This record gives sequence, structure tokens and C-alpha cells, in this order.
Amino acid sequence: MRPTAHSYSLQLLFLQWWCWCIWMFLLVVSHPLGMHAWTLSFSEMAWVAGECVLLQITPLLLAVAWYWQRPGAAVRHSSCLFALMPIGFAVAVLVFRGSGMHLASSDFREAIREHLPRLIAFFSWGMLVPLLAIAVYVAIGIRLSKLLTWWLTENPLAVRMLSFTATLSCTAIVCGSLLWLSQGRSEMLAATHAQITRHPFNLLGLNVDIPSKAGEQNDPDQRGAESVQPFTFDLASFSDSVSSRMRQMRMNVVIEPTVDTGPAPRPDVLIIICESLRSEMLAPDIVPHTFAAARSGWWLRQHYSGGNATSLGIFSLVSGLESIWFYRSEVRFAPALNRLFRQAGYELGFFAGHDDWGTFQMDAFLSPRQYDRYETEPMDWLASDRRSIAKTVQFLRKPESPHARPPRLAVLFLYSTHTPFDVADAHARDQPAASADYPIPYPQSWRGSVWNRYRNAARSLDAELAEVLQSDAVIAMLGDHGESFLDDGTIGHGTKLSRVQTRTAAMICAPHLSSREIRERTTHMDVLPTLLGAAGIELSLPGQFDGLNLETATLTELQTRTFSISNLVGRDLVLVPPATRRSGATFGTRVEFSLLDNTISPRGAINAQGNLSGPGDRGLLRDWMEQLVR
Repeated sequence: MRPTAHSYSLQLLFLQWWCWCIWMFLLVVSHPLGMHAWTLSFSEMAWVAGECVLLQITPLLLAVAWYWQRPGAAVRHSSCLFALMPIGFAVAVLVFRGSGMHLASSDFREAIREHLPRLIAFFSWGMLVPLLAIAVYVAIGIRLSKLLTWWLTENPLAVRMLSFTATLSCTAIVCGSLLWLSQGRSEMLAATHAQITRHPFNLLGLNVDIPSKAGEQNDPDQRGAESVQPFTFDLASFSDSVSSRMRQMRMNVVIEPTVDTGPAPRPDVLIIICESLRSEMLAPDIVPHTFAAARSGWWLRQHYSGGNATSLGIFSLVSGLESIWFYRSEVRFAPALNRLFRQAGYELGFFAGHDDWGTFQMDAFLSPRQYDRYETEPMDWLASDRRSIAKTVQFLRKPESPHARPPRLAVLFLYSTHTPFDVADAHARDQPAASADYPIPYPQSWRGSVWNRYRNAARSLDAELAEVLQSDAVIAMLGDHGESFLDDGTIGHGTKLSRVQTRTAAMICAPHLSSREIRERTTHMDVLPTLLGAAGIELSLPGQFDGLNLETATLTELQTRTFSISNLVGRDLVLVPPATRRSGATFGTRVEFSLLDNTISPRGAINAQGNLSGPGDRGLLRDWMEQLVR
């Protein structure tokens, strides 16, 4: 091939690459999973374009190397190389919007390694919509690239004109990028984090470390990361105290009534756990039957789960402990709820509209060996929930003779309020509502319709609960964890220690409980000691629970305590302080913590969205550690 032919072919290759840079830029500024791109300044827009160009340099070098080996094939098929970066960016957007994690982060790698096989069961067709959109985008890009190659081959003059235009645009991008990078580091990073899904470098974990000017703040999302001064504590003493505490837990047993008074009849107990039920759902226009029960008993207005996932939340419920103990198998396989209620003479039943309890290690405390009657349904949404409710009603049905059976405790888990939410047509009152195959993740413009579907699902489930809520048992009804609808920048749960992913609806009612609104912070670990107290069961070491009996707890105890909420991904928890130790919009102090190897490292204060917002409270951490191993 003559040198001029080489030069012409390389120009074609360069122009294909440049068109893919433009195509990627259009994707970055126009995709719907972020704030509006027109809020970007000219210099920031130029830097975004520069990011696209820089990311495409590696594919260009690969294409040039390919060209020197197979010129014809390189010119015809290099679009496949140039499509890789846009595909990577698009996948990174989906990951970030769905989970709040960066594609290259260690948290995401851990989530894939530990949880991906378990998440397959939660597949919905709506998850394919964004992937299909990516496939269409790539197909159009490849088709346009081929058309461009054909047109330029037929019009040599156009090659020179487009090359000149590409050179001018490169110059404009370089000038605009330099203007963007010349501003203060804190302003630049604040703007970048506000539009993080418009910046490929940030989303792919390829941040450029620009030295800060004298006196400037560092990255506003990292203020409070406490890596300069390590947190010091007596590791040996703490380890011994943890072991001692676990031994004391097993020594907490039921105290039998004295012979003089005789055994008092004990009430049945029912724990209803609704998947992903947020506190806003406990309203008369959404769940009228549950709301009526809450108003007749105790309405827990500011209630938190033990974690942001089902496994952590239910563990805290059945153990009366903070969910950091979940990872110690000696504790996880010995749920206090089963042991203590059995000692008190109860028959135990577990009923669920789902059958995946081994998936997230929950079979340690939810299995046939833990219950006298254990019946789970293959997941069929509202239909399987309906069958589980019917079995619970039958299990708790009173016999004609009051002494025909011992008292019973039933745990009922309902799944219909999990994404993508199942709705009965008769209860689809909130409109417009998304269909079951809405895209996941979805843009902000879809939030209202998805939220309406969620409300309709909660209403549908409440209608099924009408009969069981009429029982004269002691009833606790609550969510296993919260759910985010882009409130914290993510969709779903199990990804951030934010208020919406950890706060749940909760109420406790019983014939002997008077109406009461508890506005102080309560948690899942309070439910077990409260139910034991409501059932009249006395314990030898009630202080071995991390939770409080809400019937006997004083206002001071509720207002001054600190408790933890654990994260499903990673080893993070948030310490939620009492009101007297909170400042501004702080939700709590984030800590890397593990009882497996006694890793303890404060990361900083976080806000309600789960983002780092300032320095953490080390004194709070020390106080909580002393309370933990008391």
C-alpha cells in the first residue's frame, strides 16, 4: 500500500474514533439517570468532553496497533473497540444509580463476589430495559460509524474538512478543560459530585488528583475520613470482653413462676415482617387496618432496623441484639427468641411468602430446626403471601378449650412490598402508577409513578392482613428494613447507611396495651425484650439484650442511648447518637467495624443520605464499645 493510502486510511480511522468520542459525549450529557446536563457550565462541559476523549485514547492506540497488522480489518471493525468505553460508562451509571457504588470500588467488587449469585432470585424484566437501551445505543453507533466510513471513502475532500473540524474542536476542549481545572479544587470537586453521573472519570473510579491550593478544603465527600490518626484501643481486652459477653448471653434464661402464684396464662404472640416497609406507609389512606391497630396500641414513630437488609434486620429482631453480632456464628445460630419462648412453654411457627432463607445465611435462625411448624412458600408475590397469612391465622386459632394447646408464637414474613411490588387491581388507587416491568434503575422522572406502585402494594397487603390483625395476640408489625426511591441517590436497599434504607414502619398492639405514640428512637433490637415483657415472661439477665423493653424503659434511657445500624455490603456501620450529641444534619458516625477480627476504624460523620459530611465522634465510638461489651 502506498504511503498516501496509509495516511488516508489512518485519517479514516481517526475520524471514526473522533465520531465515537462525540457519540460517547452525547451519551454522557443526555442519559436520564442524572441531573439535567444544561446546568453544566461551559468549562465543565468542555472538561466532560475532555474526559470522553482521554478515555478513548487507549482504544485508539489499540486500533492503530491493529491497523499496522491488519489495515483493512482495523478500518472496518475498529468501532467495536471504540464502543468499549461508552459501554463501560453506561454500566457504571447503572451501577451507581442502583447502588451508590463506583464500578471500580472495592465495595462493588465485594458486592459482586459475595452477593451476586444470591441476587439472581430478585431478577425482574424491568432490569433488562437499561441493558436493552445500551445495546441499541451501541448498535446505532456502530451503524453510524460504518456509514461514515463509506461516505468518507467516496468523498476525500470531506476527510480533510472533518479532520480540520476535529482539530478545532480538540483545541476548544483543551482550552475549556484548562479553564475548568484552573478553578479552586473544592469548587471543582463540589460541582463534580453534584453531577457525578456526568463525569466518566469519577464514575469509573479514575479521578484525577489535582493538588489543592493553600488553605483549600479537600474533597467535600471525604471530609471526616479519619485516616491520619488511627483509632487505638486495647485489642486483647476488647476480644476477651466480647467472648465474655457471648457467654453471658447464653446464661439469660426464663425464670419460672413461683409455686405460690402458679403459672399465669400467656398470650399468643405474632410478629409480622413486611419486606421493605418504610415508615411513611403507616398511614390511614394506605394501610387502614394496620394503622387502626397502631393507634390502638403503640405506634413507634421513629423506628430503625438493625441494618439495611433483611438478614441484618431479622437477626436483630430474633436476638434482641445489634446486628454486628450477626457475623459471630455462635450468636447467629442461637436466636434468643426461639430459646426463651420455648423455655416459657410456647409452640413456635414460621410462615413466609418466600423460601430463600438459606441464601443470605438466615437459615441459622430461620429453619425447621428452630420452629415446631415451619412453612414457606415458593415466591409468588401476593398469592404466596395470602397463603402464608391463611396458615398463620389457622396456627393461632383459639381452641374451644383454653387449655387444649400451649401458647403459640408465629413469625409471618410477607414479600409483596419488595421491588417491583405486587399490586391487587382493587387497591391500585394511587395513579399514575408504574407497571411491574418498570426500568431498574429508573430516572428521577419515574420516581412518582414507582412510589405510587409501592403505596398500592402496601395497601394490597394491608387488605390481606385485616383478619389476622383482629387476633387477641400480642402483635408486632414492622418492616425488615427501609427502601430508597432515589432519596439517597440510589434505588432499593442494602447499599447505603442512609435514613430511608434503615428506617421502617413499626407498631405493637395487644388487648392490655393502651394507645401510645413513642416518638423517641426505637430499633428492631427492642422488639424481643418488649414482646417477652408483654407476654409476662421474666428473665434472669434481661440486661444481656442490647434492646430495651419499651413498656418499662424510661424516657431518659430512650433519649440518651447510642445504637448501631449495619451495612450489608462491606463492614461498615453507623452509630446513631442521642439528640444531645447530634449536630446539624448529621445522621451518625460511620465506622468500619467487625467482631470477626475486631477491626475498628472511624470514617467520619454521615448525613441522612449516608454521605460523609464531617469529622466523626470518636468519644461516641468509645462509649458505645464500652456499652457493647458490658
